[in-house]
Amino acid sequence: RSLAVFLAIACGVSAQDHEHDDHEFIELHGSGTTNPSKYFWKIMDLFEEQAHQNVRLTYRAVGSSTGQKEFAGADNGGVAFTNFGAGDIPMTQERYDSVVASGRTMVHIPFVIGAVAIFHSVPTARFAGELDLDGCLLARIFTRNITTWDHPDILAANPSLDVPAGQNIEVVHRTLGSSSTSGVTEYLSDVCPEFWTLDTGSTIDWPADTNAAQGSGGMSTFIASNEYAIGYIDAGHGHDLGLSEISLRNKNGNFLTSKEADIGAAATEALAAGILPADATASFADVNLYDQAGDKTWPITLMSYMYLNQNLTEYDQAGQLLMAFVGYVLSEEGQAMAASEFSFVPVPVEIQEYNNATIMSMALAADTTPYIFESAETTQVGVGAGEFVISGKRRSYGEVERDLLQKQIDAVVSRIGAVESSATVTTLHGSGTTNPSKLFWKAMLQFEDRALLPLHLTYRAVGSSTGQKEFLGADNGNMSFTDFGAGDIPITSERYSQFTSAGRTVVHVPFVLGAIGIFHSVPASNLSGQPLDLDSCLLARIFDGDITTWDHEDIKAKNPSLDVPADQPIIIVHRNLGSSSTAGTTQYLEKSCPSEWTRGSGSTIEWPAGAQPQEGSGGVSSYLKATPYAISYLDSGHGHSENLAEISLQNADGNFLTTKQADISKAGAEALKLNIIPSDPTADWSEVNLYDLPGSDTWPITLFSYFYVNQDLRSLNQTGQVLKAMIQYILDEPSLVEEFRFAAVPKEIYDYNMQTLGDLMLAPDTTPMMFENETMVGTGAGSFVISEKRRSYLDVEHDQMMDTMMMLQMQVNELTTQVNTLNSGNQEGTATTATCSCDDYDDSQLRAVAGASMALAIVALIIALVCACKMVTSGGSSGKKDGANIQHQPSISEHSMGDRKEGMQKV
Repeated sequence: RSLAVFLAIACGVSAQDHEHDDHEFIELHGSGTTNPSKYFWKIMDLFEEQAHQNVRLTYRAVGSSTGQKEFAGADNGGVAFTNFGAGDIPMTQERYDSVVASGRTMVHIPFVIGAVAIFHSVPTARFAGELDLDGCLLARIFTRNITTWDHPDILAANPSLDVPAGQNIEVVHRTLGSSSTSGVTEYLSDVCPEFWTLDTGSTIDWPADTNAAQGSGGMSTFIASNEYAIGYIDAGHGHDLGLSEISLRNKNGNFLTSKEADIGAAATEALAAGILPADATASFADVNLYDQAGDKTWPITLMSYMYLNQNLTEYDQAGQLLMAFVGYVLSEEGQAMAASEFSFVPVPVEIQEYNNATIMSMALAADTTPYIFESAETTQVGVGAGEFVISGKRRSYGEVERDLLQKQIDAVVSRIGAVESSATVTTLHGSGTTNPSKLFWKAMLQFEDRALLPLHLTYRAVGSSTGQKEFLGADNGNMSFTDFGAGDIPITSERYSQFTSAGRTVVHVPFVLGAIGIFHSVPASNLSGQPLDLDSCLLARIFDGDITTWDHEDIKAKNPSLDVPADQPIIIVHRNLGSSSTAGTTQYLEKSCPSEWTRGSGSTIEWPAGAQPQEGSGGVSSYLKATPYAISYLDSGHGHSENLAEISLQNADGNFLTTKQADISKAGAEALKLNIIPSDPTADWSEVNLYDLPGSDTWPITLFSYFYVNQDLRSLNQTGQVLKAMIQYILDEPSLVEEFRFAAVPKEIYDYNMQTLGDLMLAPDTTPMMFENETMVGTGAGSFVISEKRRSYLDVEHDQMMDTMMMLQMQVNELTTQVNTLNSGNQEGTATTATCSCDDYDDSQLRAVAGASMALAIVALIIALVCACKMVTSGGSSGKKDGANIQHQPSISEHSMGDRKEGMQKV
């Protein structure tokens, strides 16, 4: 039925115009079942956006039972808490009786229909066609009377089923109350009472050897993740996830799935059979649509109802708003929305006619005006501007934006579908150290956005040790779980031997350098403007607990200008969980001052009593900022970003310097020069470290981060080419590396890596990836090109935010200078005001300081908001190609790898 029919009905009840206060809110409030909540909320939003009047509509998704209780209002003297209720079950007899006892007459309006289906995960190779069950077989499975898939009665119904002997049936059920549990249990109780020995309702006691899952999502995840499982889910949800469905026998003896069934037929049959009361004001407590007759009728069908008072006169104009809302829900437009956007089945024509008669019986206040609708397609001149018009011509930007976003989503889905239909997706998966994870995720996102070839790249940040274990795959027959690993430490000697024993040749590719700095919180006033100098042995004695106060004579000898309170304790702060910074610091101390460092090395050690454990770099920096006279170690970029004071550490050449003053990448070049790095990248790297290497500006606590890669990548097909290209890309982009506070490798290490990459063995029928930075007409459009000319809006938005950040930072710097200048001038004026009279006082400078300070605060707030937006957009993940045939894809032609970019800068 079109919306006009329901408008005519409403207008027939009352068409009298009246004056109305534009500033008064007309309110409508409902509560009940969660299933149609999004559907209701969308219509309510449309009403609020498109109404001339101030209307407010709300719906609380609290469950069918609570919706009934609040509409009945038994705890409120029989007065409803809401204007309407909603549920997936009829009003219970007890609650219906309480409504009648309060002097109210209620009606049920069935507005959508849903199906509960039975889904399973028996491998499709184990049977032909579909798995057939009748109600009694299903009842016996759910009660655990039948526990295995090879039970004779199941095999009799499914002769083609071939499963392992004694294969257990994994029954899964909802863990909390749900209408789907109620529907399934009541259906089984109706059709097979001799075998259904459990209770009925939204929650029941299931057998102990069944599995519980929360929500439809939990049910579907369990079924998808566990072979030989069976459970019940709302049909639309199960179909959306591509689950296999049981073919269930209906009352006419036909086996069918919910996709093959006519879901609405159950309601038509129930009406014809007199199951729905002829009088809509009667009790619906015994109404159900289970196992109705009909060749294509689905046996587990439920209707969702609105619970309304027949007499709406006390609601005044809100009664008309409720009628307009009900009318839209039941209209052709509203039913189409329920079906297309929310996976409901519209009520059939016969139920619509039943609802029309119910609406005609309802009473509205005589001095109220029905609402009418002006469609978005047809302008009603003058009439459309009326007070009681819900106009499709009147929209909010939010609605327009939603429509635009939906069109964009549809276009992307269409594009992905087109790509997936013509090409498989080339995947690349890695795992390992958390430190460069954001660097990896950004590079992977850029590859996915800029490639014509469909790519799916992932990286799990699980730590260096786990990355080594998963790349080795000792628990997988020494077959790697991943395509590459990554770590801040070389592969251990033990694991390297396992690689060799398994016949695999692994290479290390050092791709960035990181520095660990020593930071402190000795007040600047105690330092007399001088840096705080320590050598490795002093640091070892402090962290070892041998030196416990800042005024220790050996510290004072290195720092004669240091002026601290007598016996001021040194507070040691350390990471409480394993970390590469703990490993790096302790290994450095063990190497550079073994005579003083007694606590060994590693990602976790036993620290002196009284040392303060903190979680993560953030915990350490927060402690240092909040507590004076503390000392700790941090990755240098983090410490600098928090504006922490840094220890000036003595390097191997005897020079005291901070990480800001050092050339971080120089340690890598020195390690290569001193043959610390093996000349053969396939050799054992377990003894490689960059601690305390020579060089006037070499930093003493420097670490490589490594790719772990099989030298033979032929089994990866095109994925091998993508992996090589990603490593090349990270090595060629020092600005990308430095964005994440790493130092790019020096030229000597870069050249070493190029030799390593050049020796990788790749499948002969694959194509090297190449890069388009400047426009390459024709070539840039190739399938195996990573093109800077092909971007995502996320990438563009990120660049815009960075530009905004730079502009705002310049404004902050300028305003800071102004405030400092004005403060300085104000202090000079203060020195002479003792001789001035109050009448001579001029507060213009104070106002200027206040104005500049306020501007500075506002700009700082804007920067914080932009940073938050940047974090959100940068943290997102790219769209995945669900449903594609994902595999390592071989390809055909060849292109050359792009040359390395110039302009590498020193950190």
